[in-house]
Amino acid sequence: AGVRVINLATLSEVRTVATPDQVYGEDLVDTLLYVAAWGQGIRIYSIAEPDNPVEVGFFDTPDYALHVRVIPPYAYVAERGSGLLILDVSNPAAPVEVGHYDTPGLACEVRVVGDYAYVADREGGLRIIDETDRASPTEVGSYPTQDYALGLDVAGDYAYVGSRTSGVRIINVADRA
Repeated sequence: AGVRVINLATLSEVRTVATPDQVYGEDLVDTLLYVAAWGQGIRIYSIAEPDNPVEVGFFDTPDYALHVRVIPPYAYVAERGSGLLILDVSNPAAPVEVGHYDTPGLACEVRVVGDYAYVADREGGLRIIDETDRASPTEVGSYPTQDYALGLDVAGDYAYVGSRTSGVRIINVADRA
């Protein structure tokens, strides 16, 4: 298991970063790479020197980390059976959980736009969570999909939810409720 660092100018591999478990998602912010490493939680690597990545911190999540999105100083984790976790990563060496929202099914992917976290929940469809109060996030809206919601992106007033067999659903989220 690992992450490959590729030099885009030469299209050659610079280095493989070994991870303790399968990588399901990652997010890069400046020189820090946040990795959702399945049963080994969130791993944080410094890639200040791309040919010598170094793990600088981790957070052992209670279930399986499937996706991570970082909006400093917070990391939002789609944490399979535990739902959405919000971590304070202002000190990458020692991330701290600051909030949690348990979605009805298995949280697969997360996007954050403004004060809202959008979660693709495998059984529960699209979940929209107000995370203004990160210690106590609340669901403000949802849209059930007829198939497993597995992937997600949000742009403007639309959420694009990918499913197992029925393609991509385009959902107007202008009215989050």
